[in-house]
Amino acid sequence: MTLSFDQLATLLLPWGFLLLVILIGYQLVSWARKQRSGAYIFGALVQMLLPDPYIERTIQVIQENKKTNKKRQQNEGELKE
Repeated sequence: MTLSFDQLATLLLPWGFLLLVILIGYQLVSWARKQRSGAYIFGALVQMLLPDPYIERTIQVIQENKKTNKKRQQNEGELKE
């Protein structure tokens, strides 16, 4: 039994799509850990397409986390000096 290129592509297409989704997710997680702007841009685009009913609360939580991270980094810097 010989598969033509079209049949082979049809069989592998779902697996390729799944692999692509996994790779994109991995890249986004690494950007988010490094706090790169690409993750923020992607988050904003997803937010426009899939609205969050708790957006105000989510924004407040993110802002509070940023403030705590900055304070912690400043305290660590003061301890080193």
